[in-house]
Amino acid sequence: MTGFKILTYASGKKGVRYLFECRDKQSTAPKYVQFSDHIIGPKKSSHYHLYMGNDSQESLLKEMDHWPTYYEYALSKEQIVHEMLAH
Repeated sequence: MTGFKILTYASGKKGVRYLFECRDKQSTAPKYVQFSDHIIGPKKSSHYHLYMGNDSQESLLKEMDHWPTYYEYALSKEQIVHEMLAH
């Protein structure tokens, strides 16, 4: 991990993104990965987001439209819909 960044969104809500960088120059994996679970502090999260790219951490921090979202495997479709609508 290369660090973290606390963001304040247009809605006024805050979130944290943990920043990772692939240092293997031969790797085909994305160079930059960010993990976000919206929670600043130790607490169980109901879902999280991963952001990936090869440009820079800064360009990923600006990403506000494409949020691949991951949920616990055991959640039902109804629970996931509820989580998405409450997001």
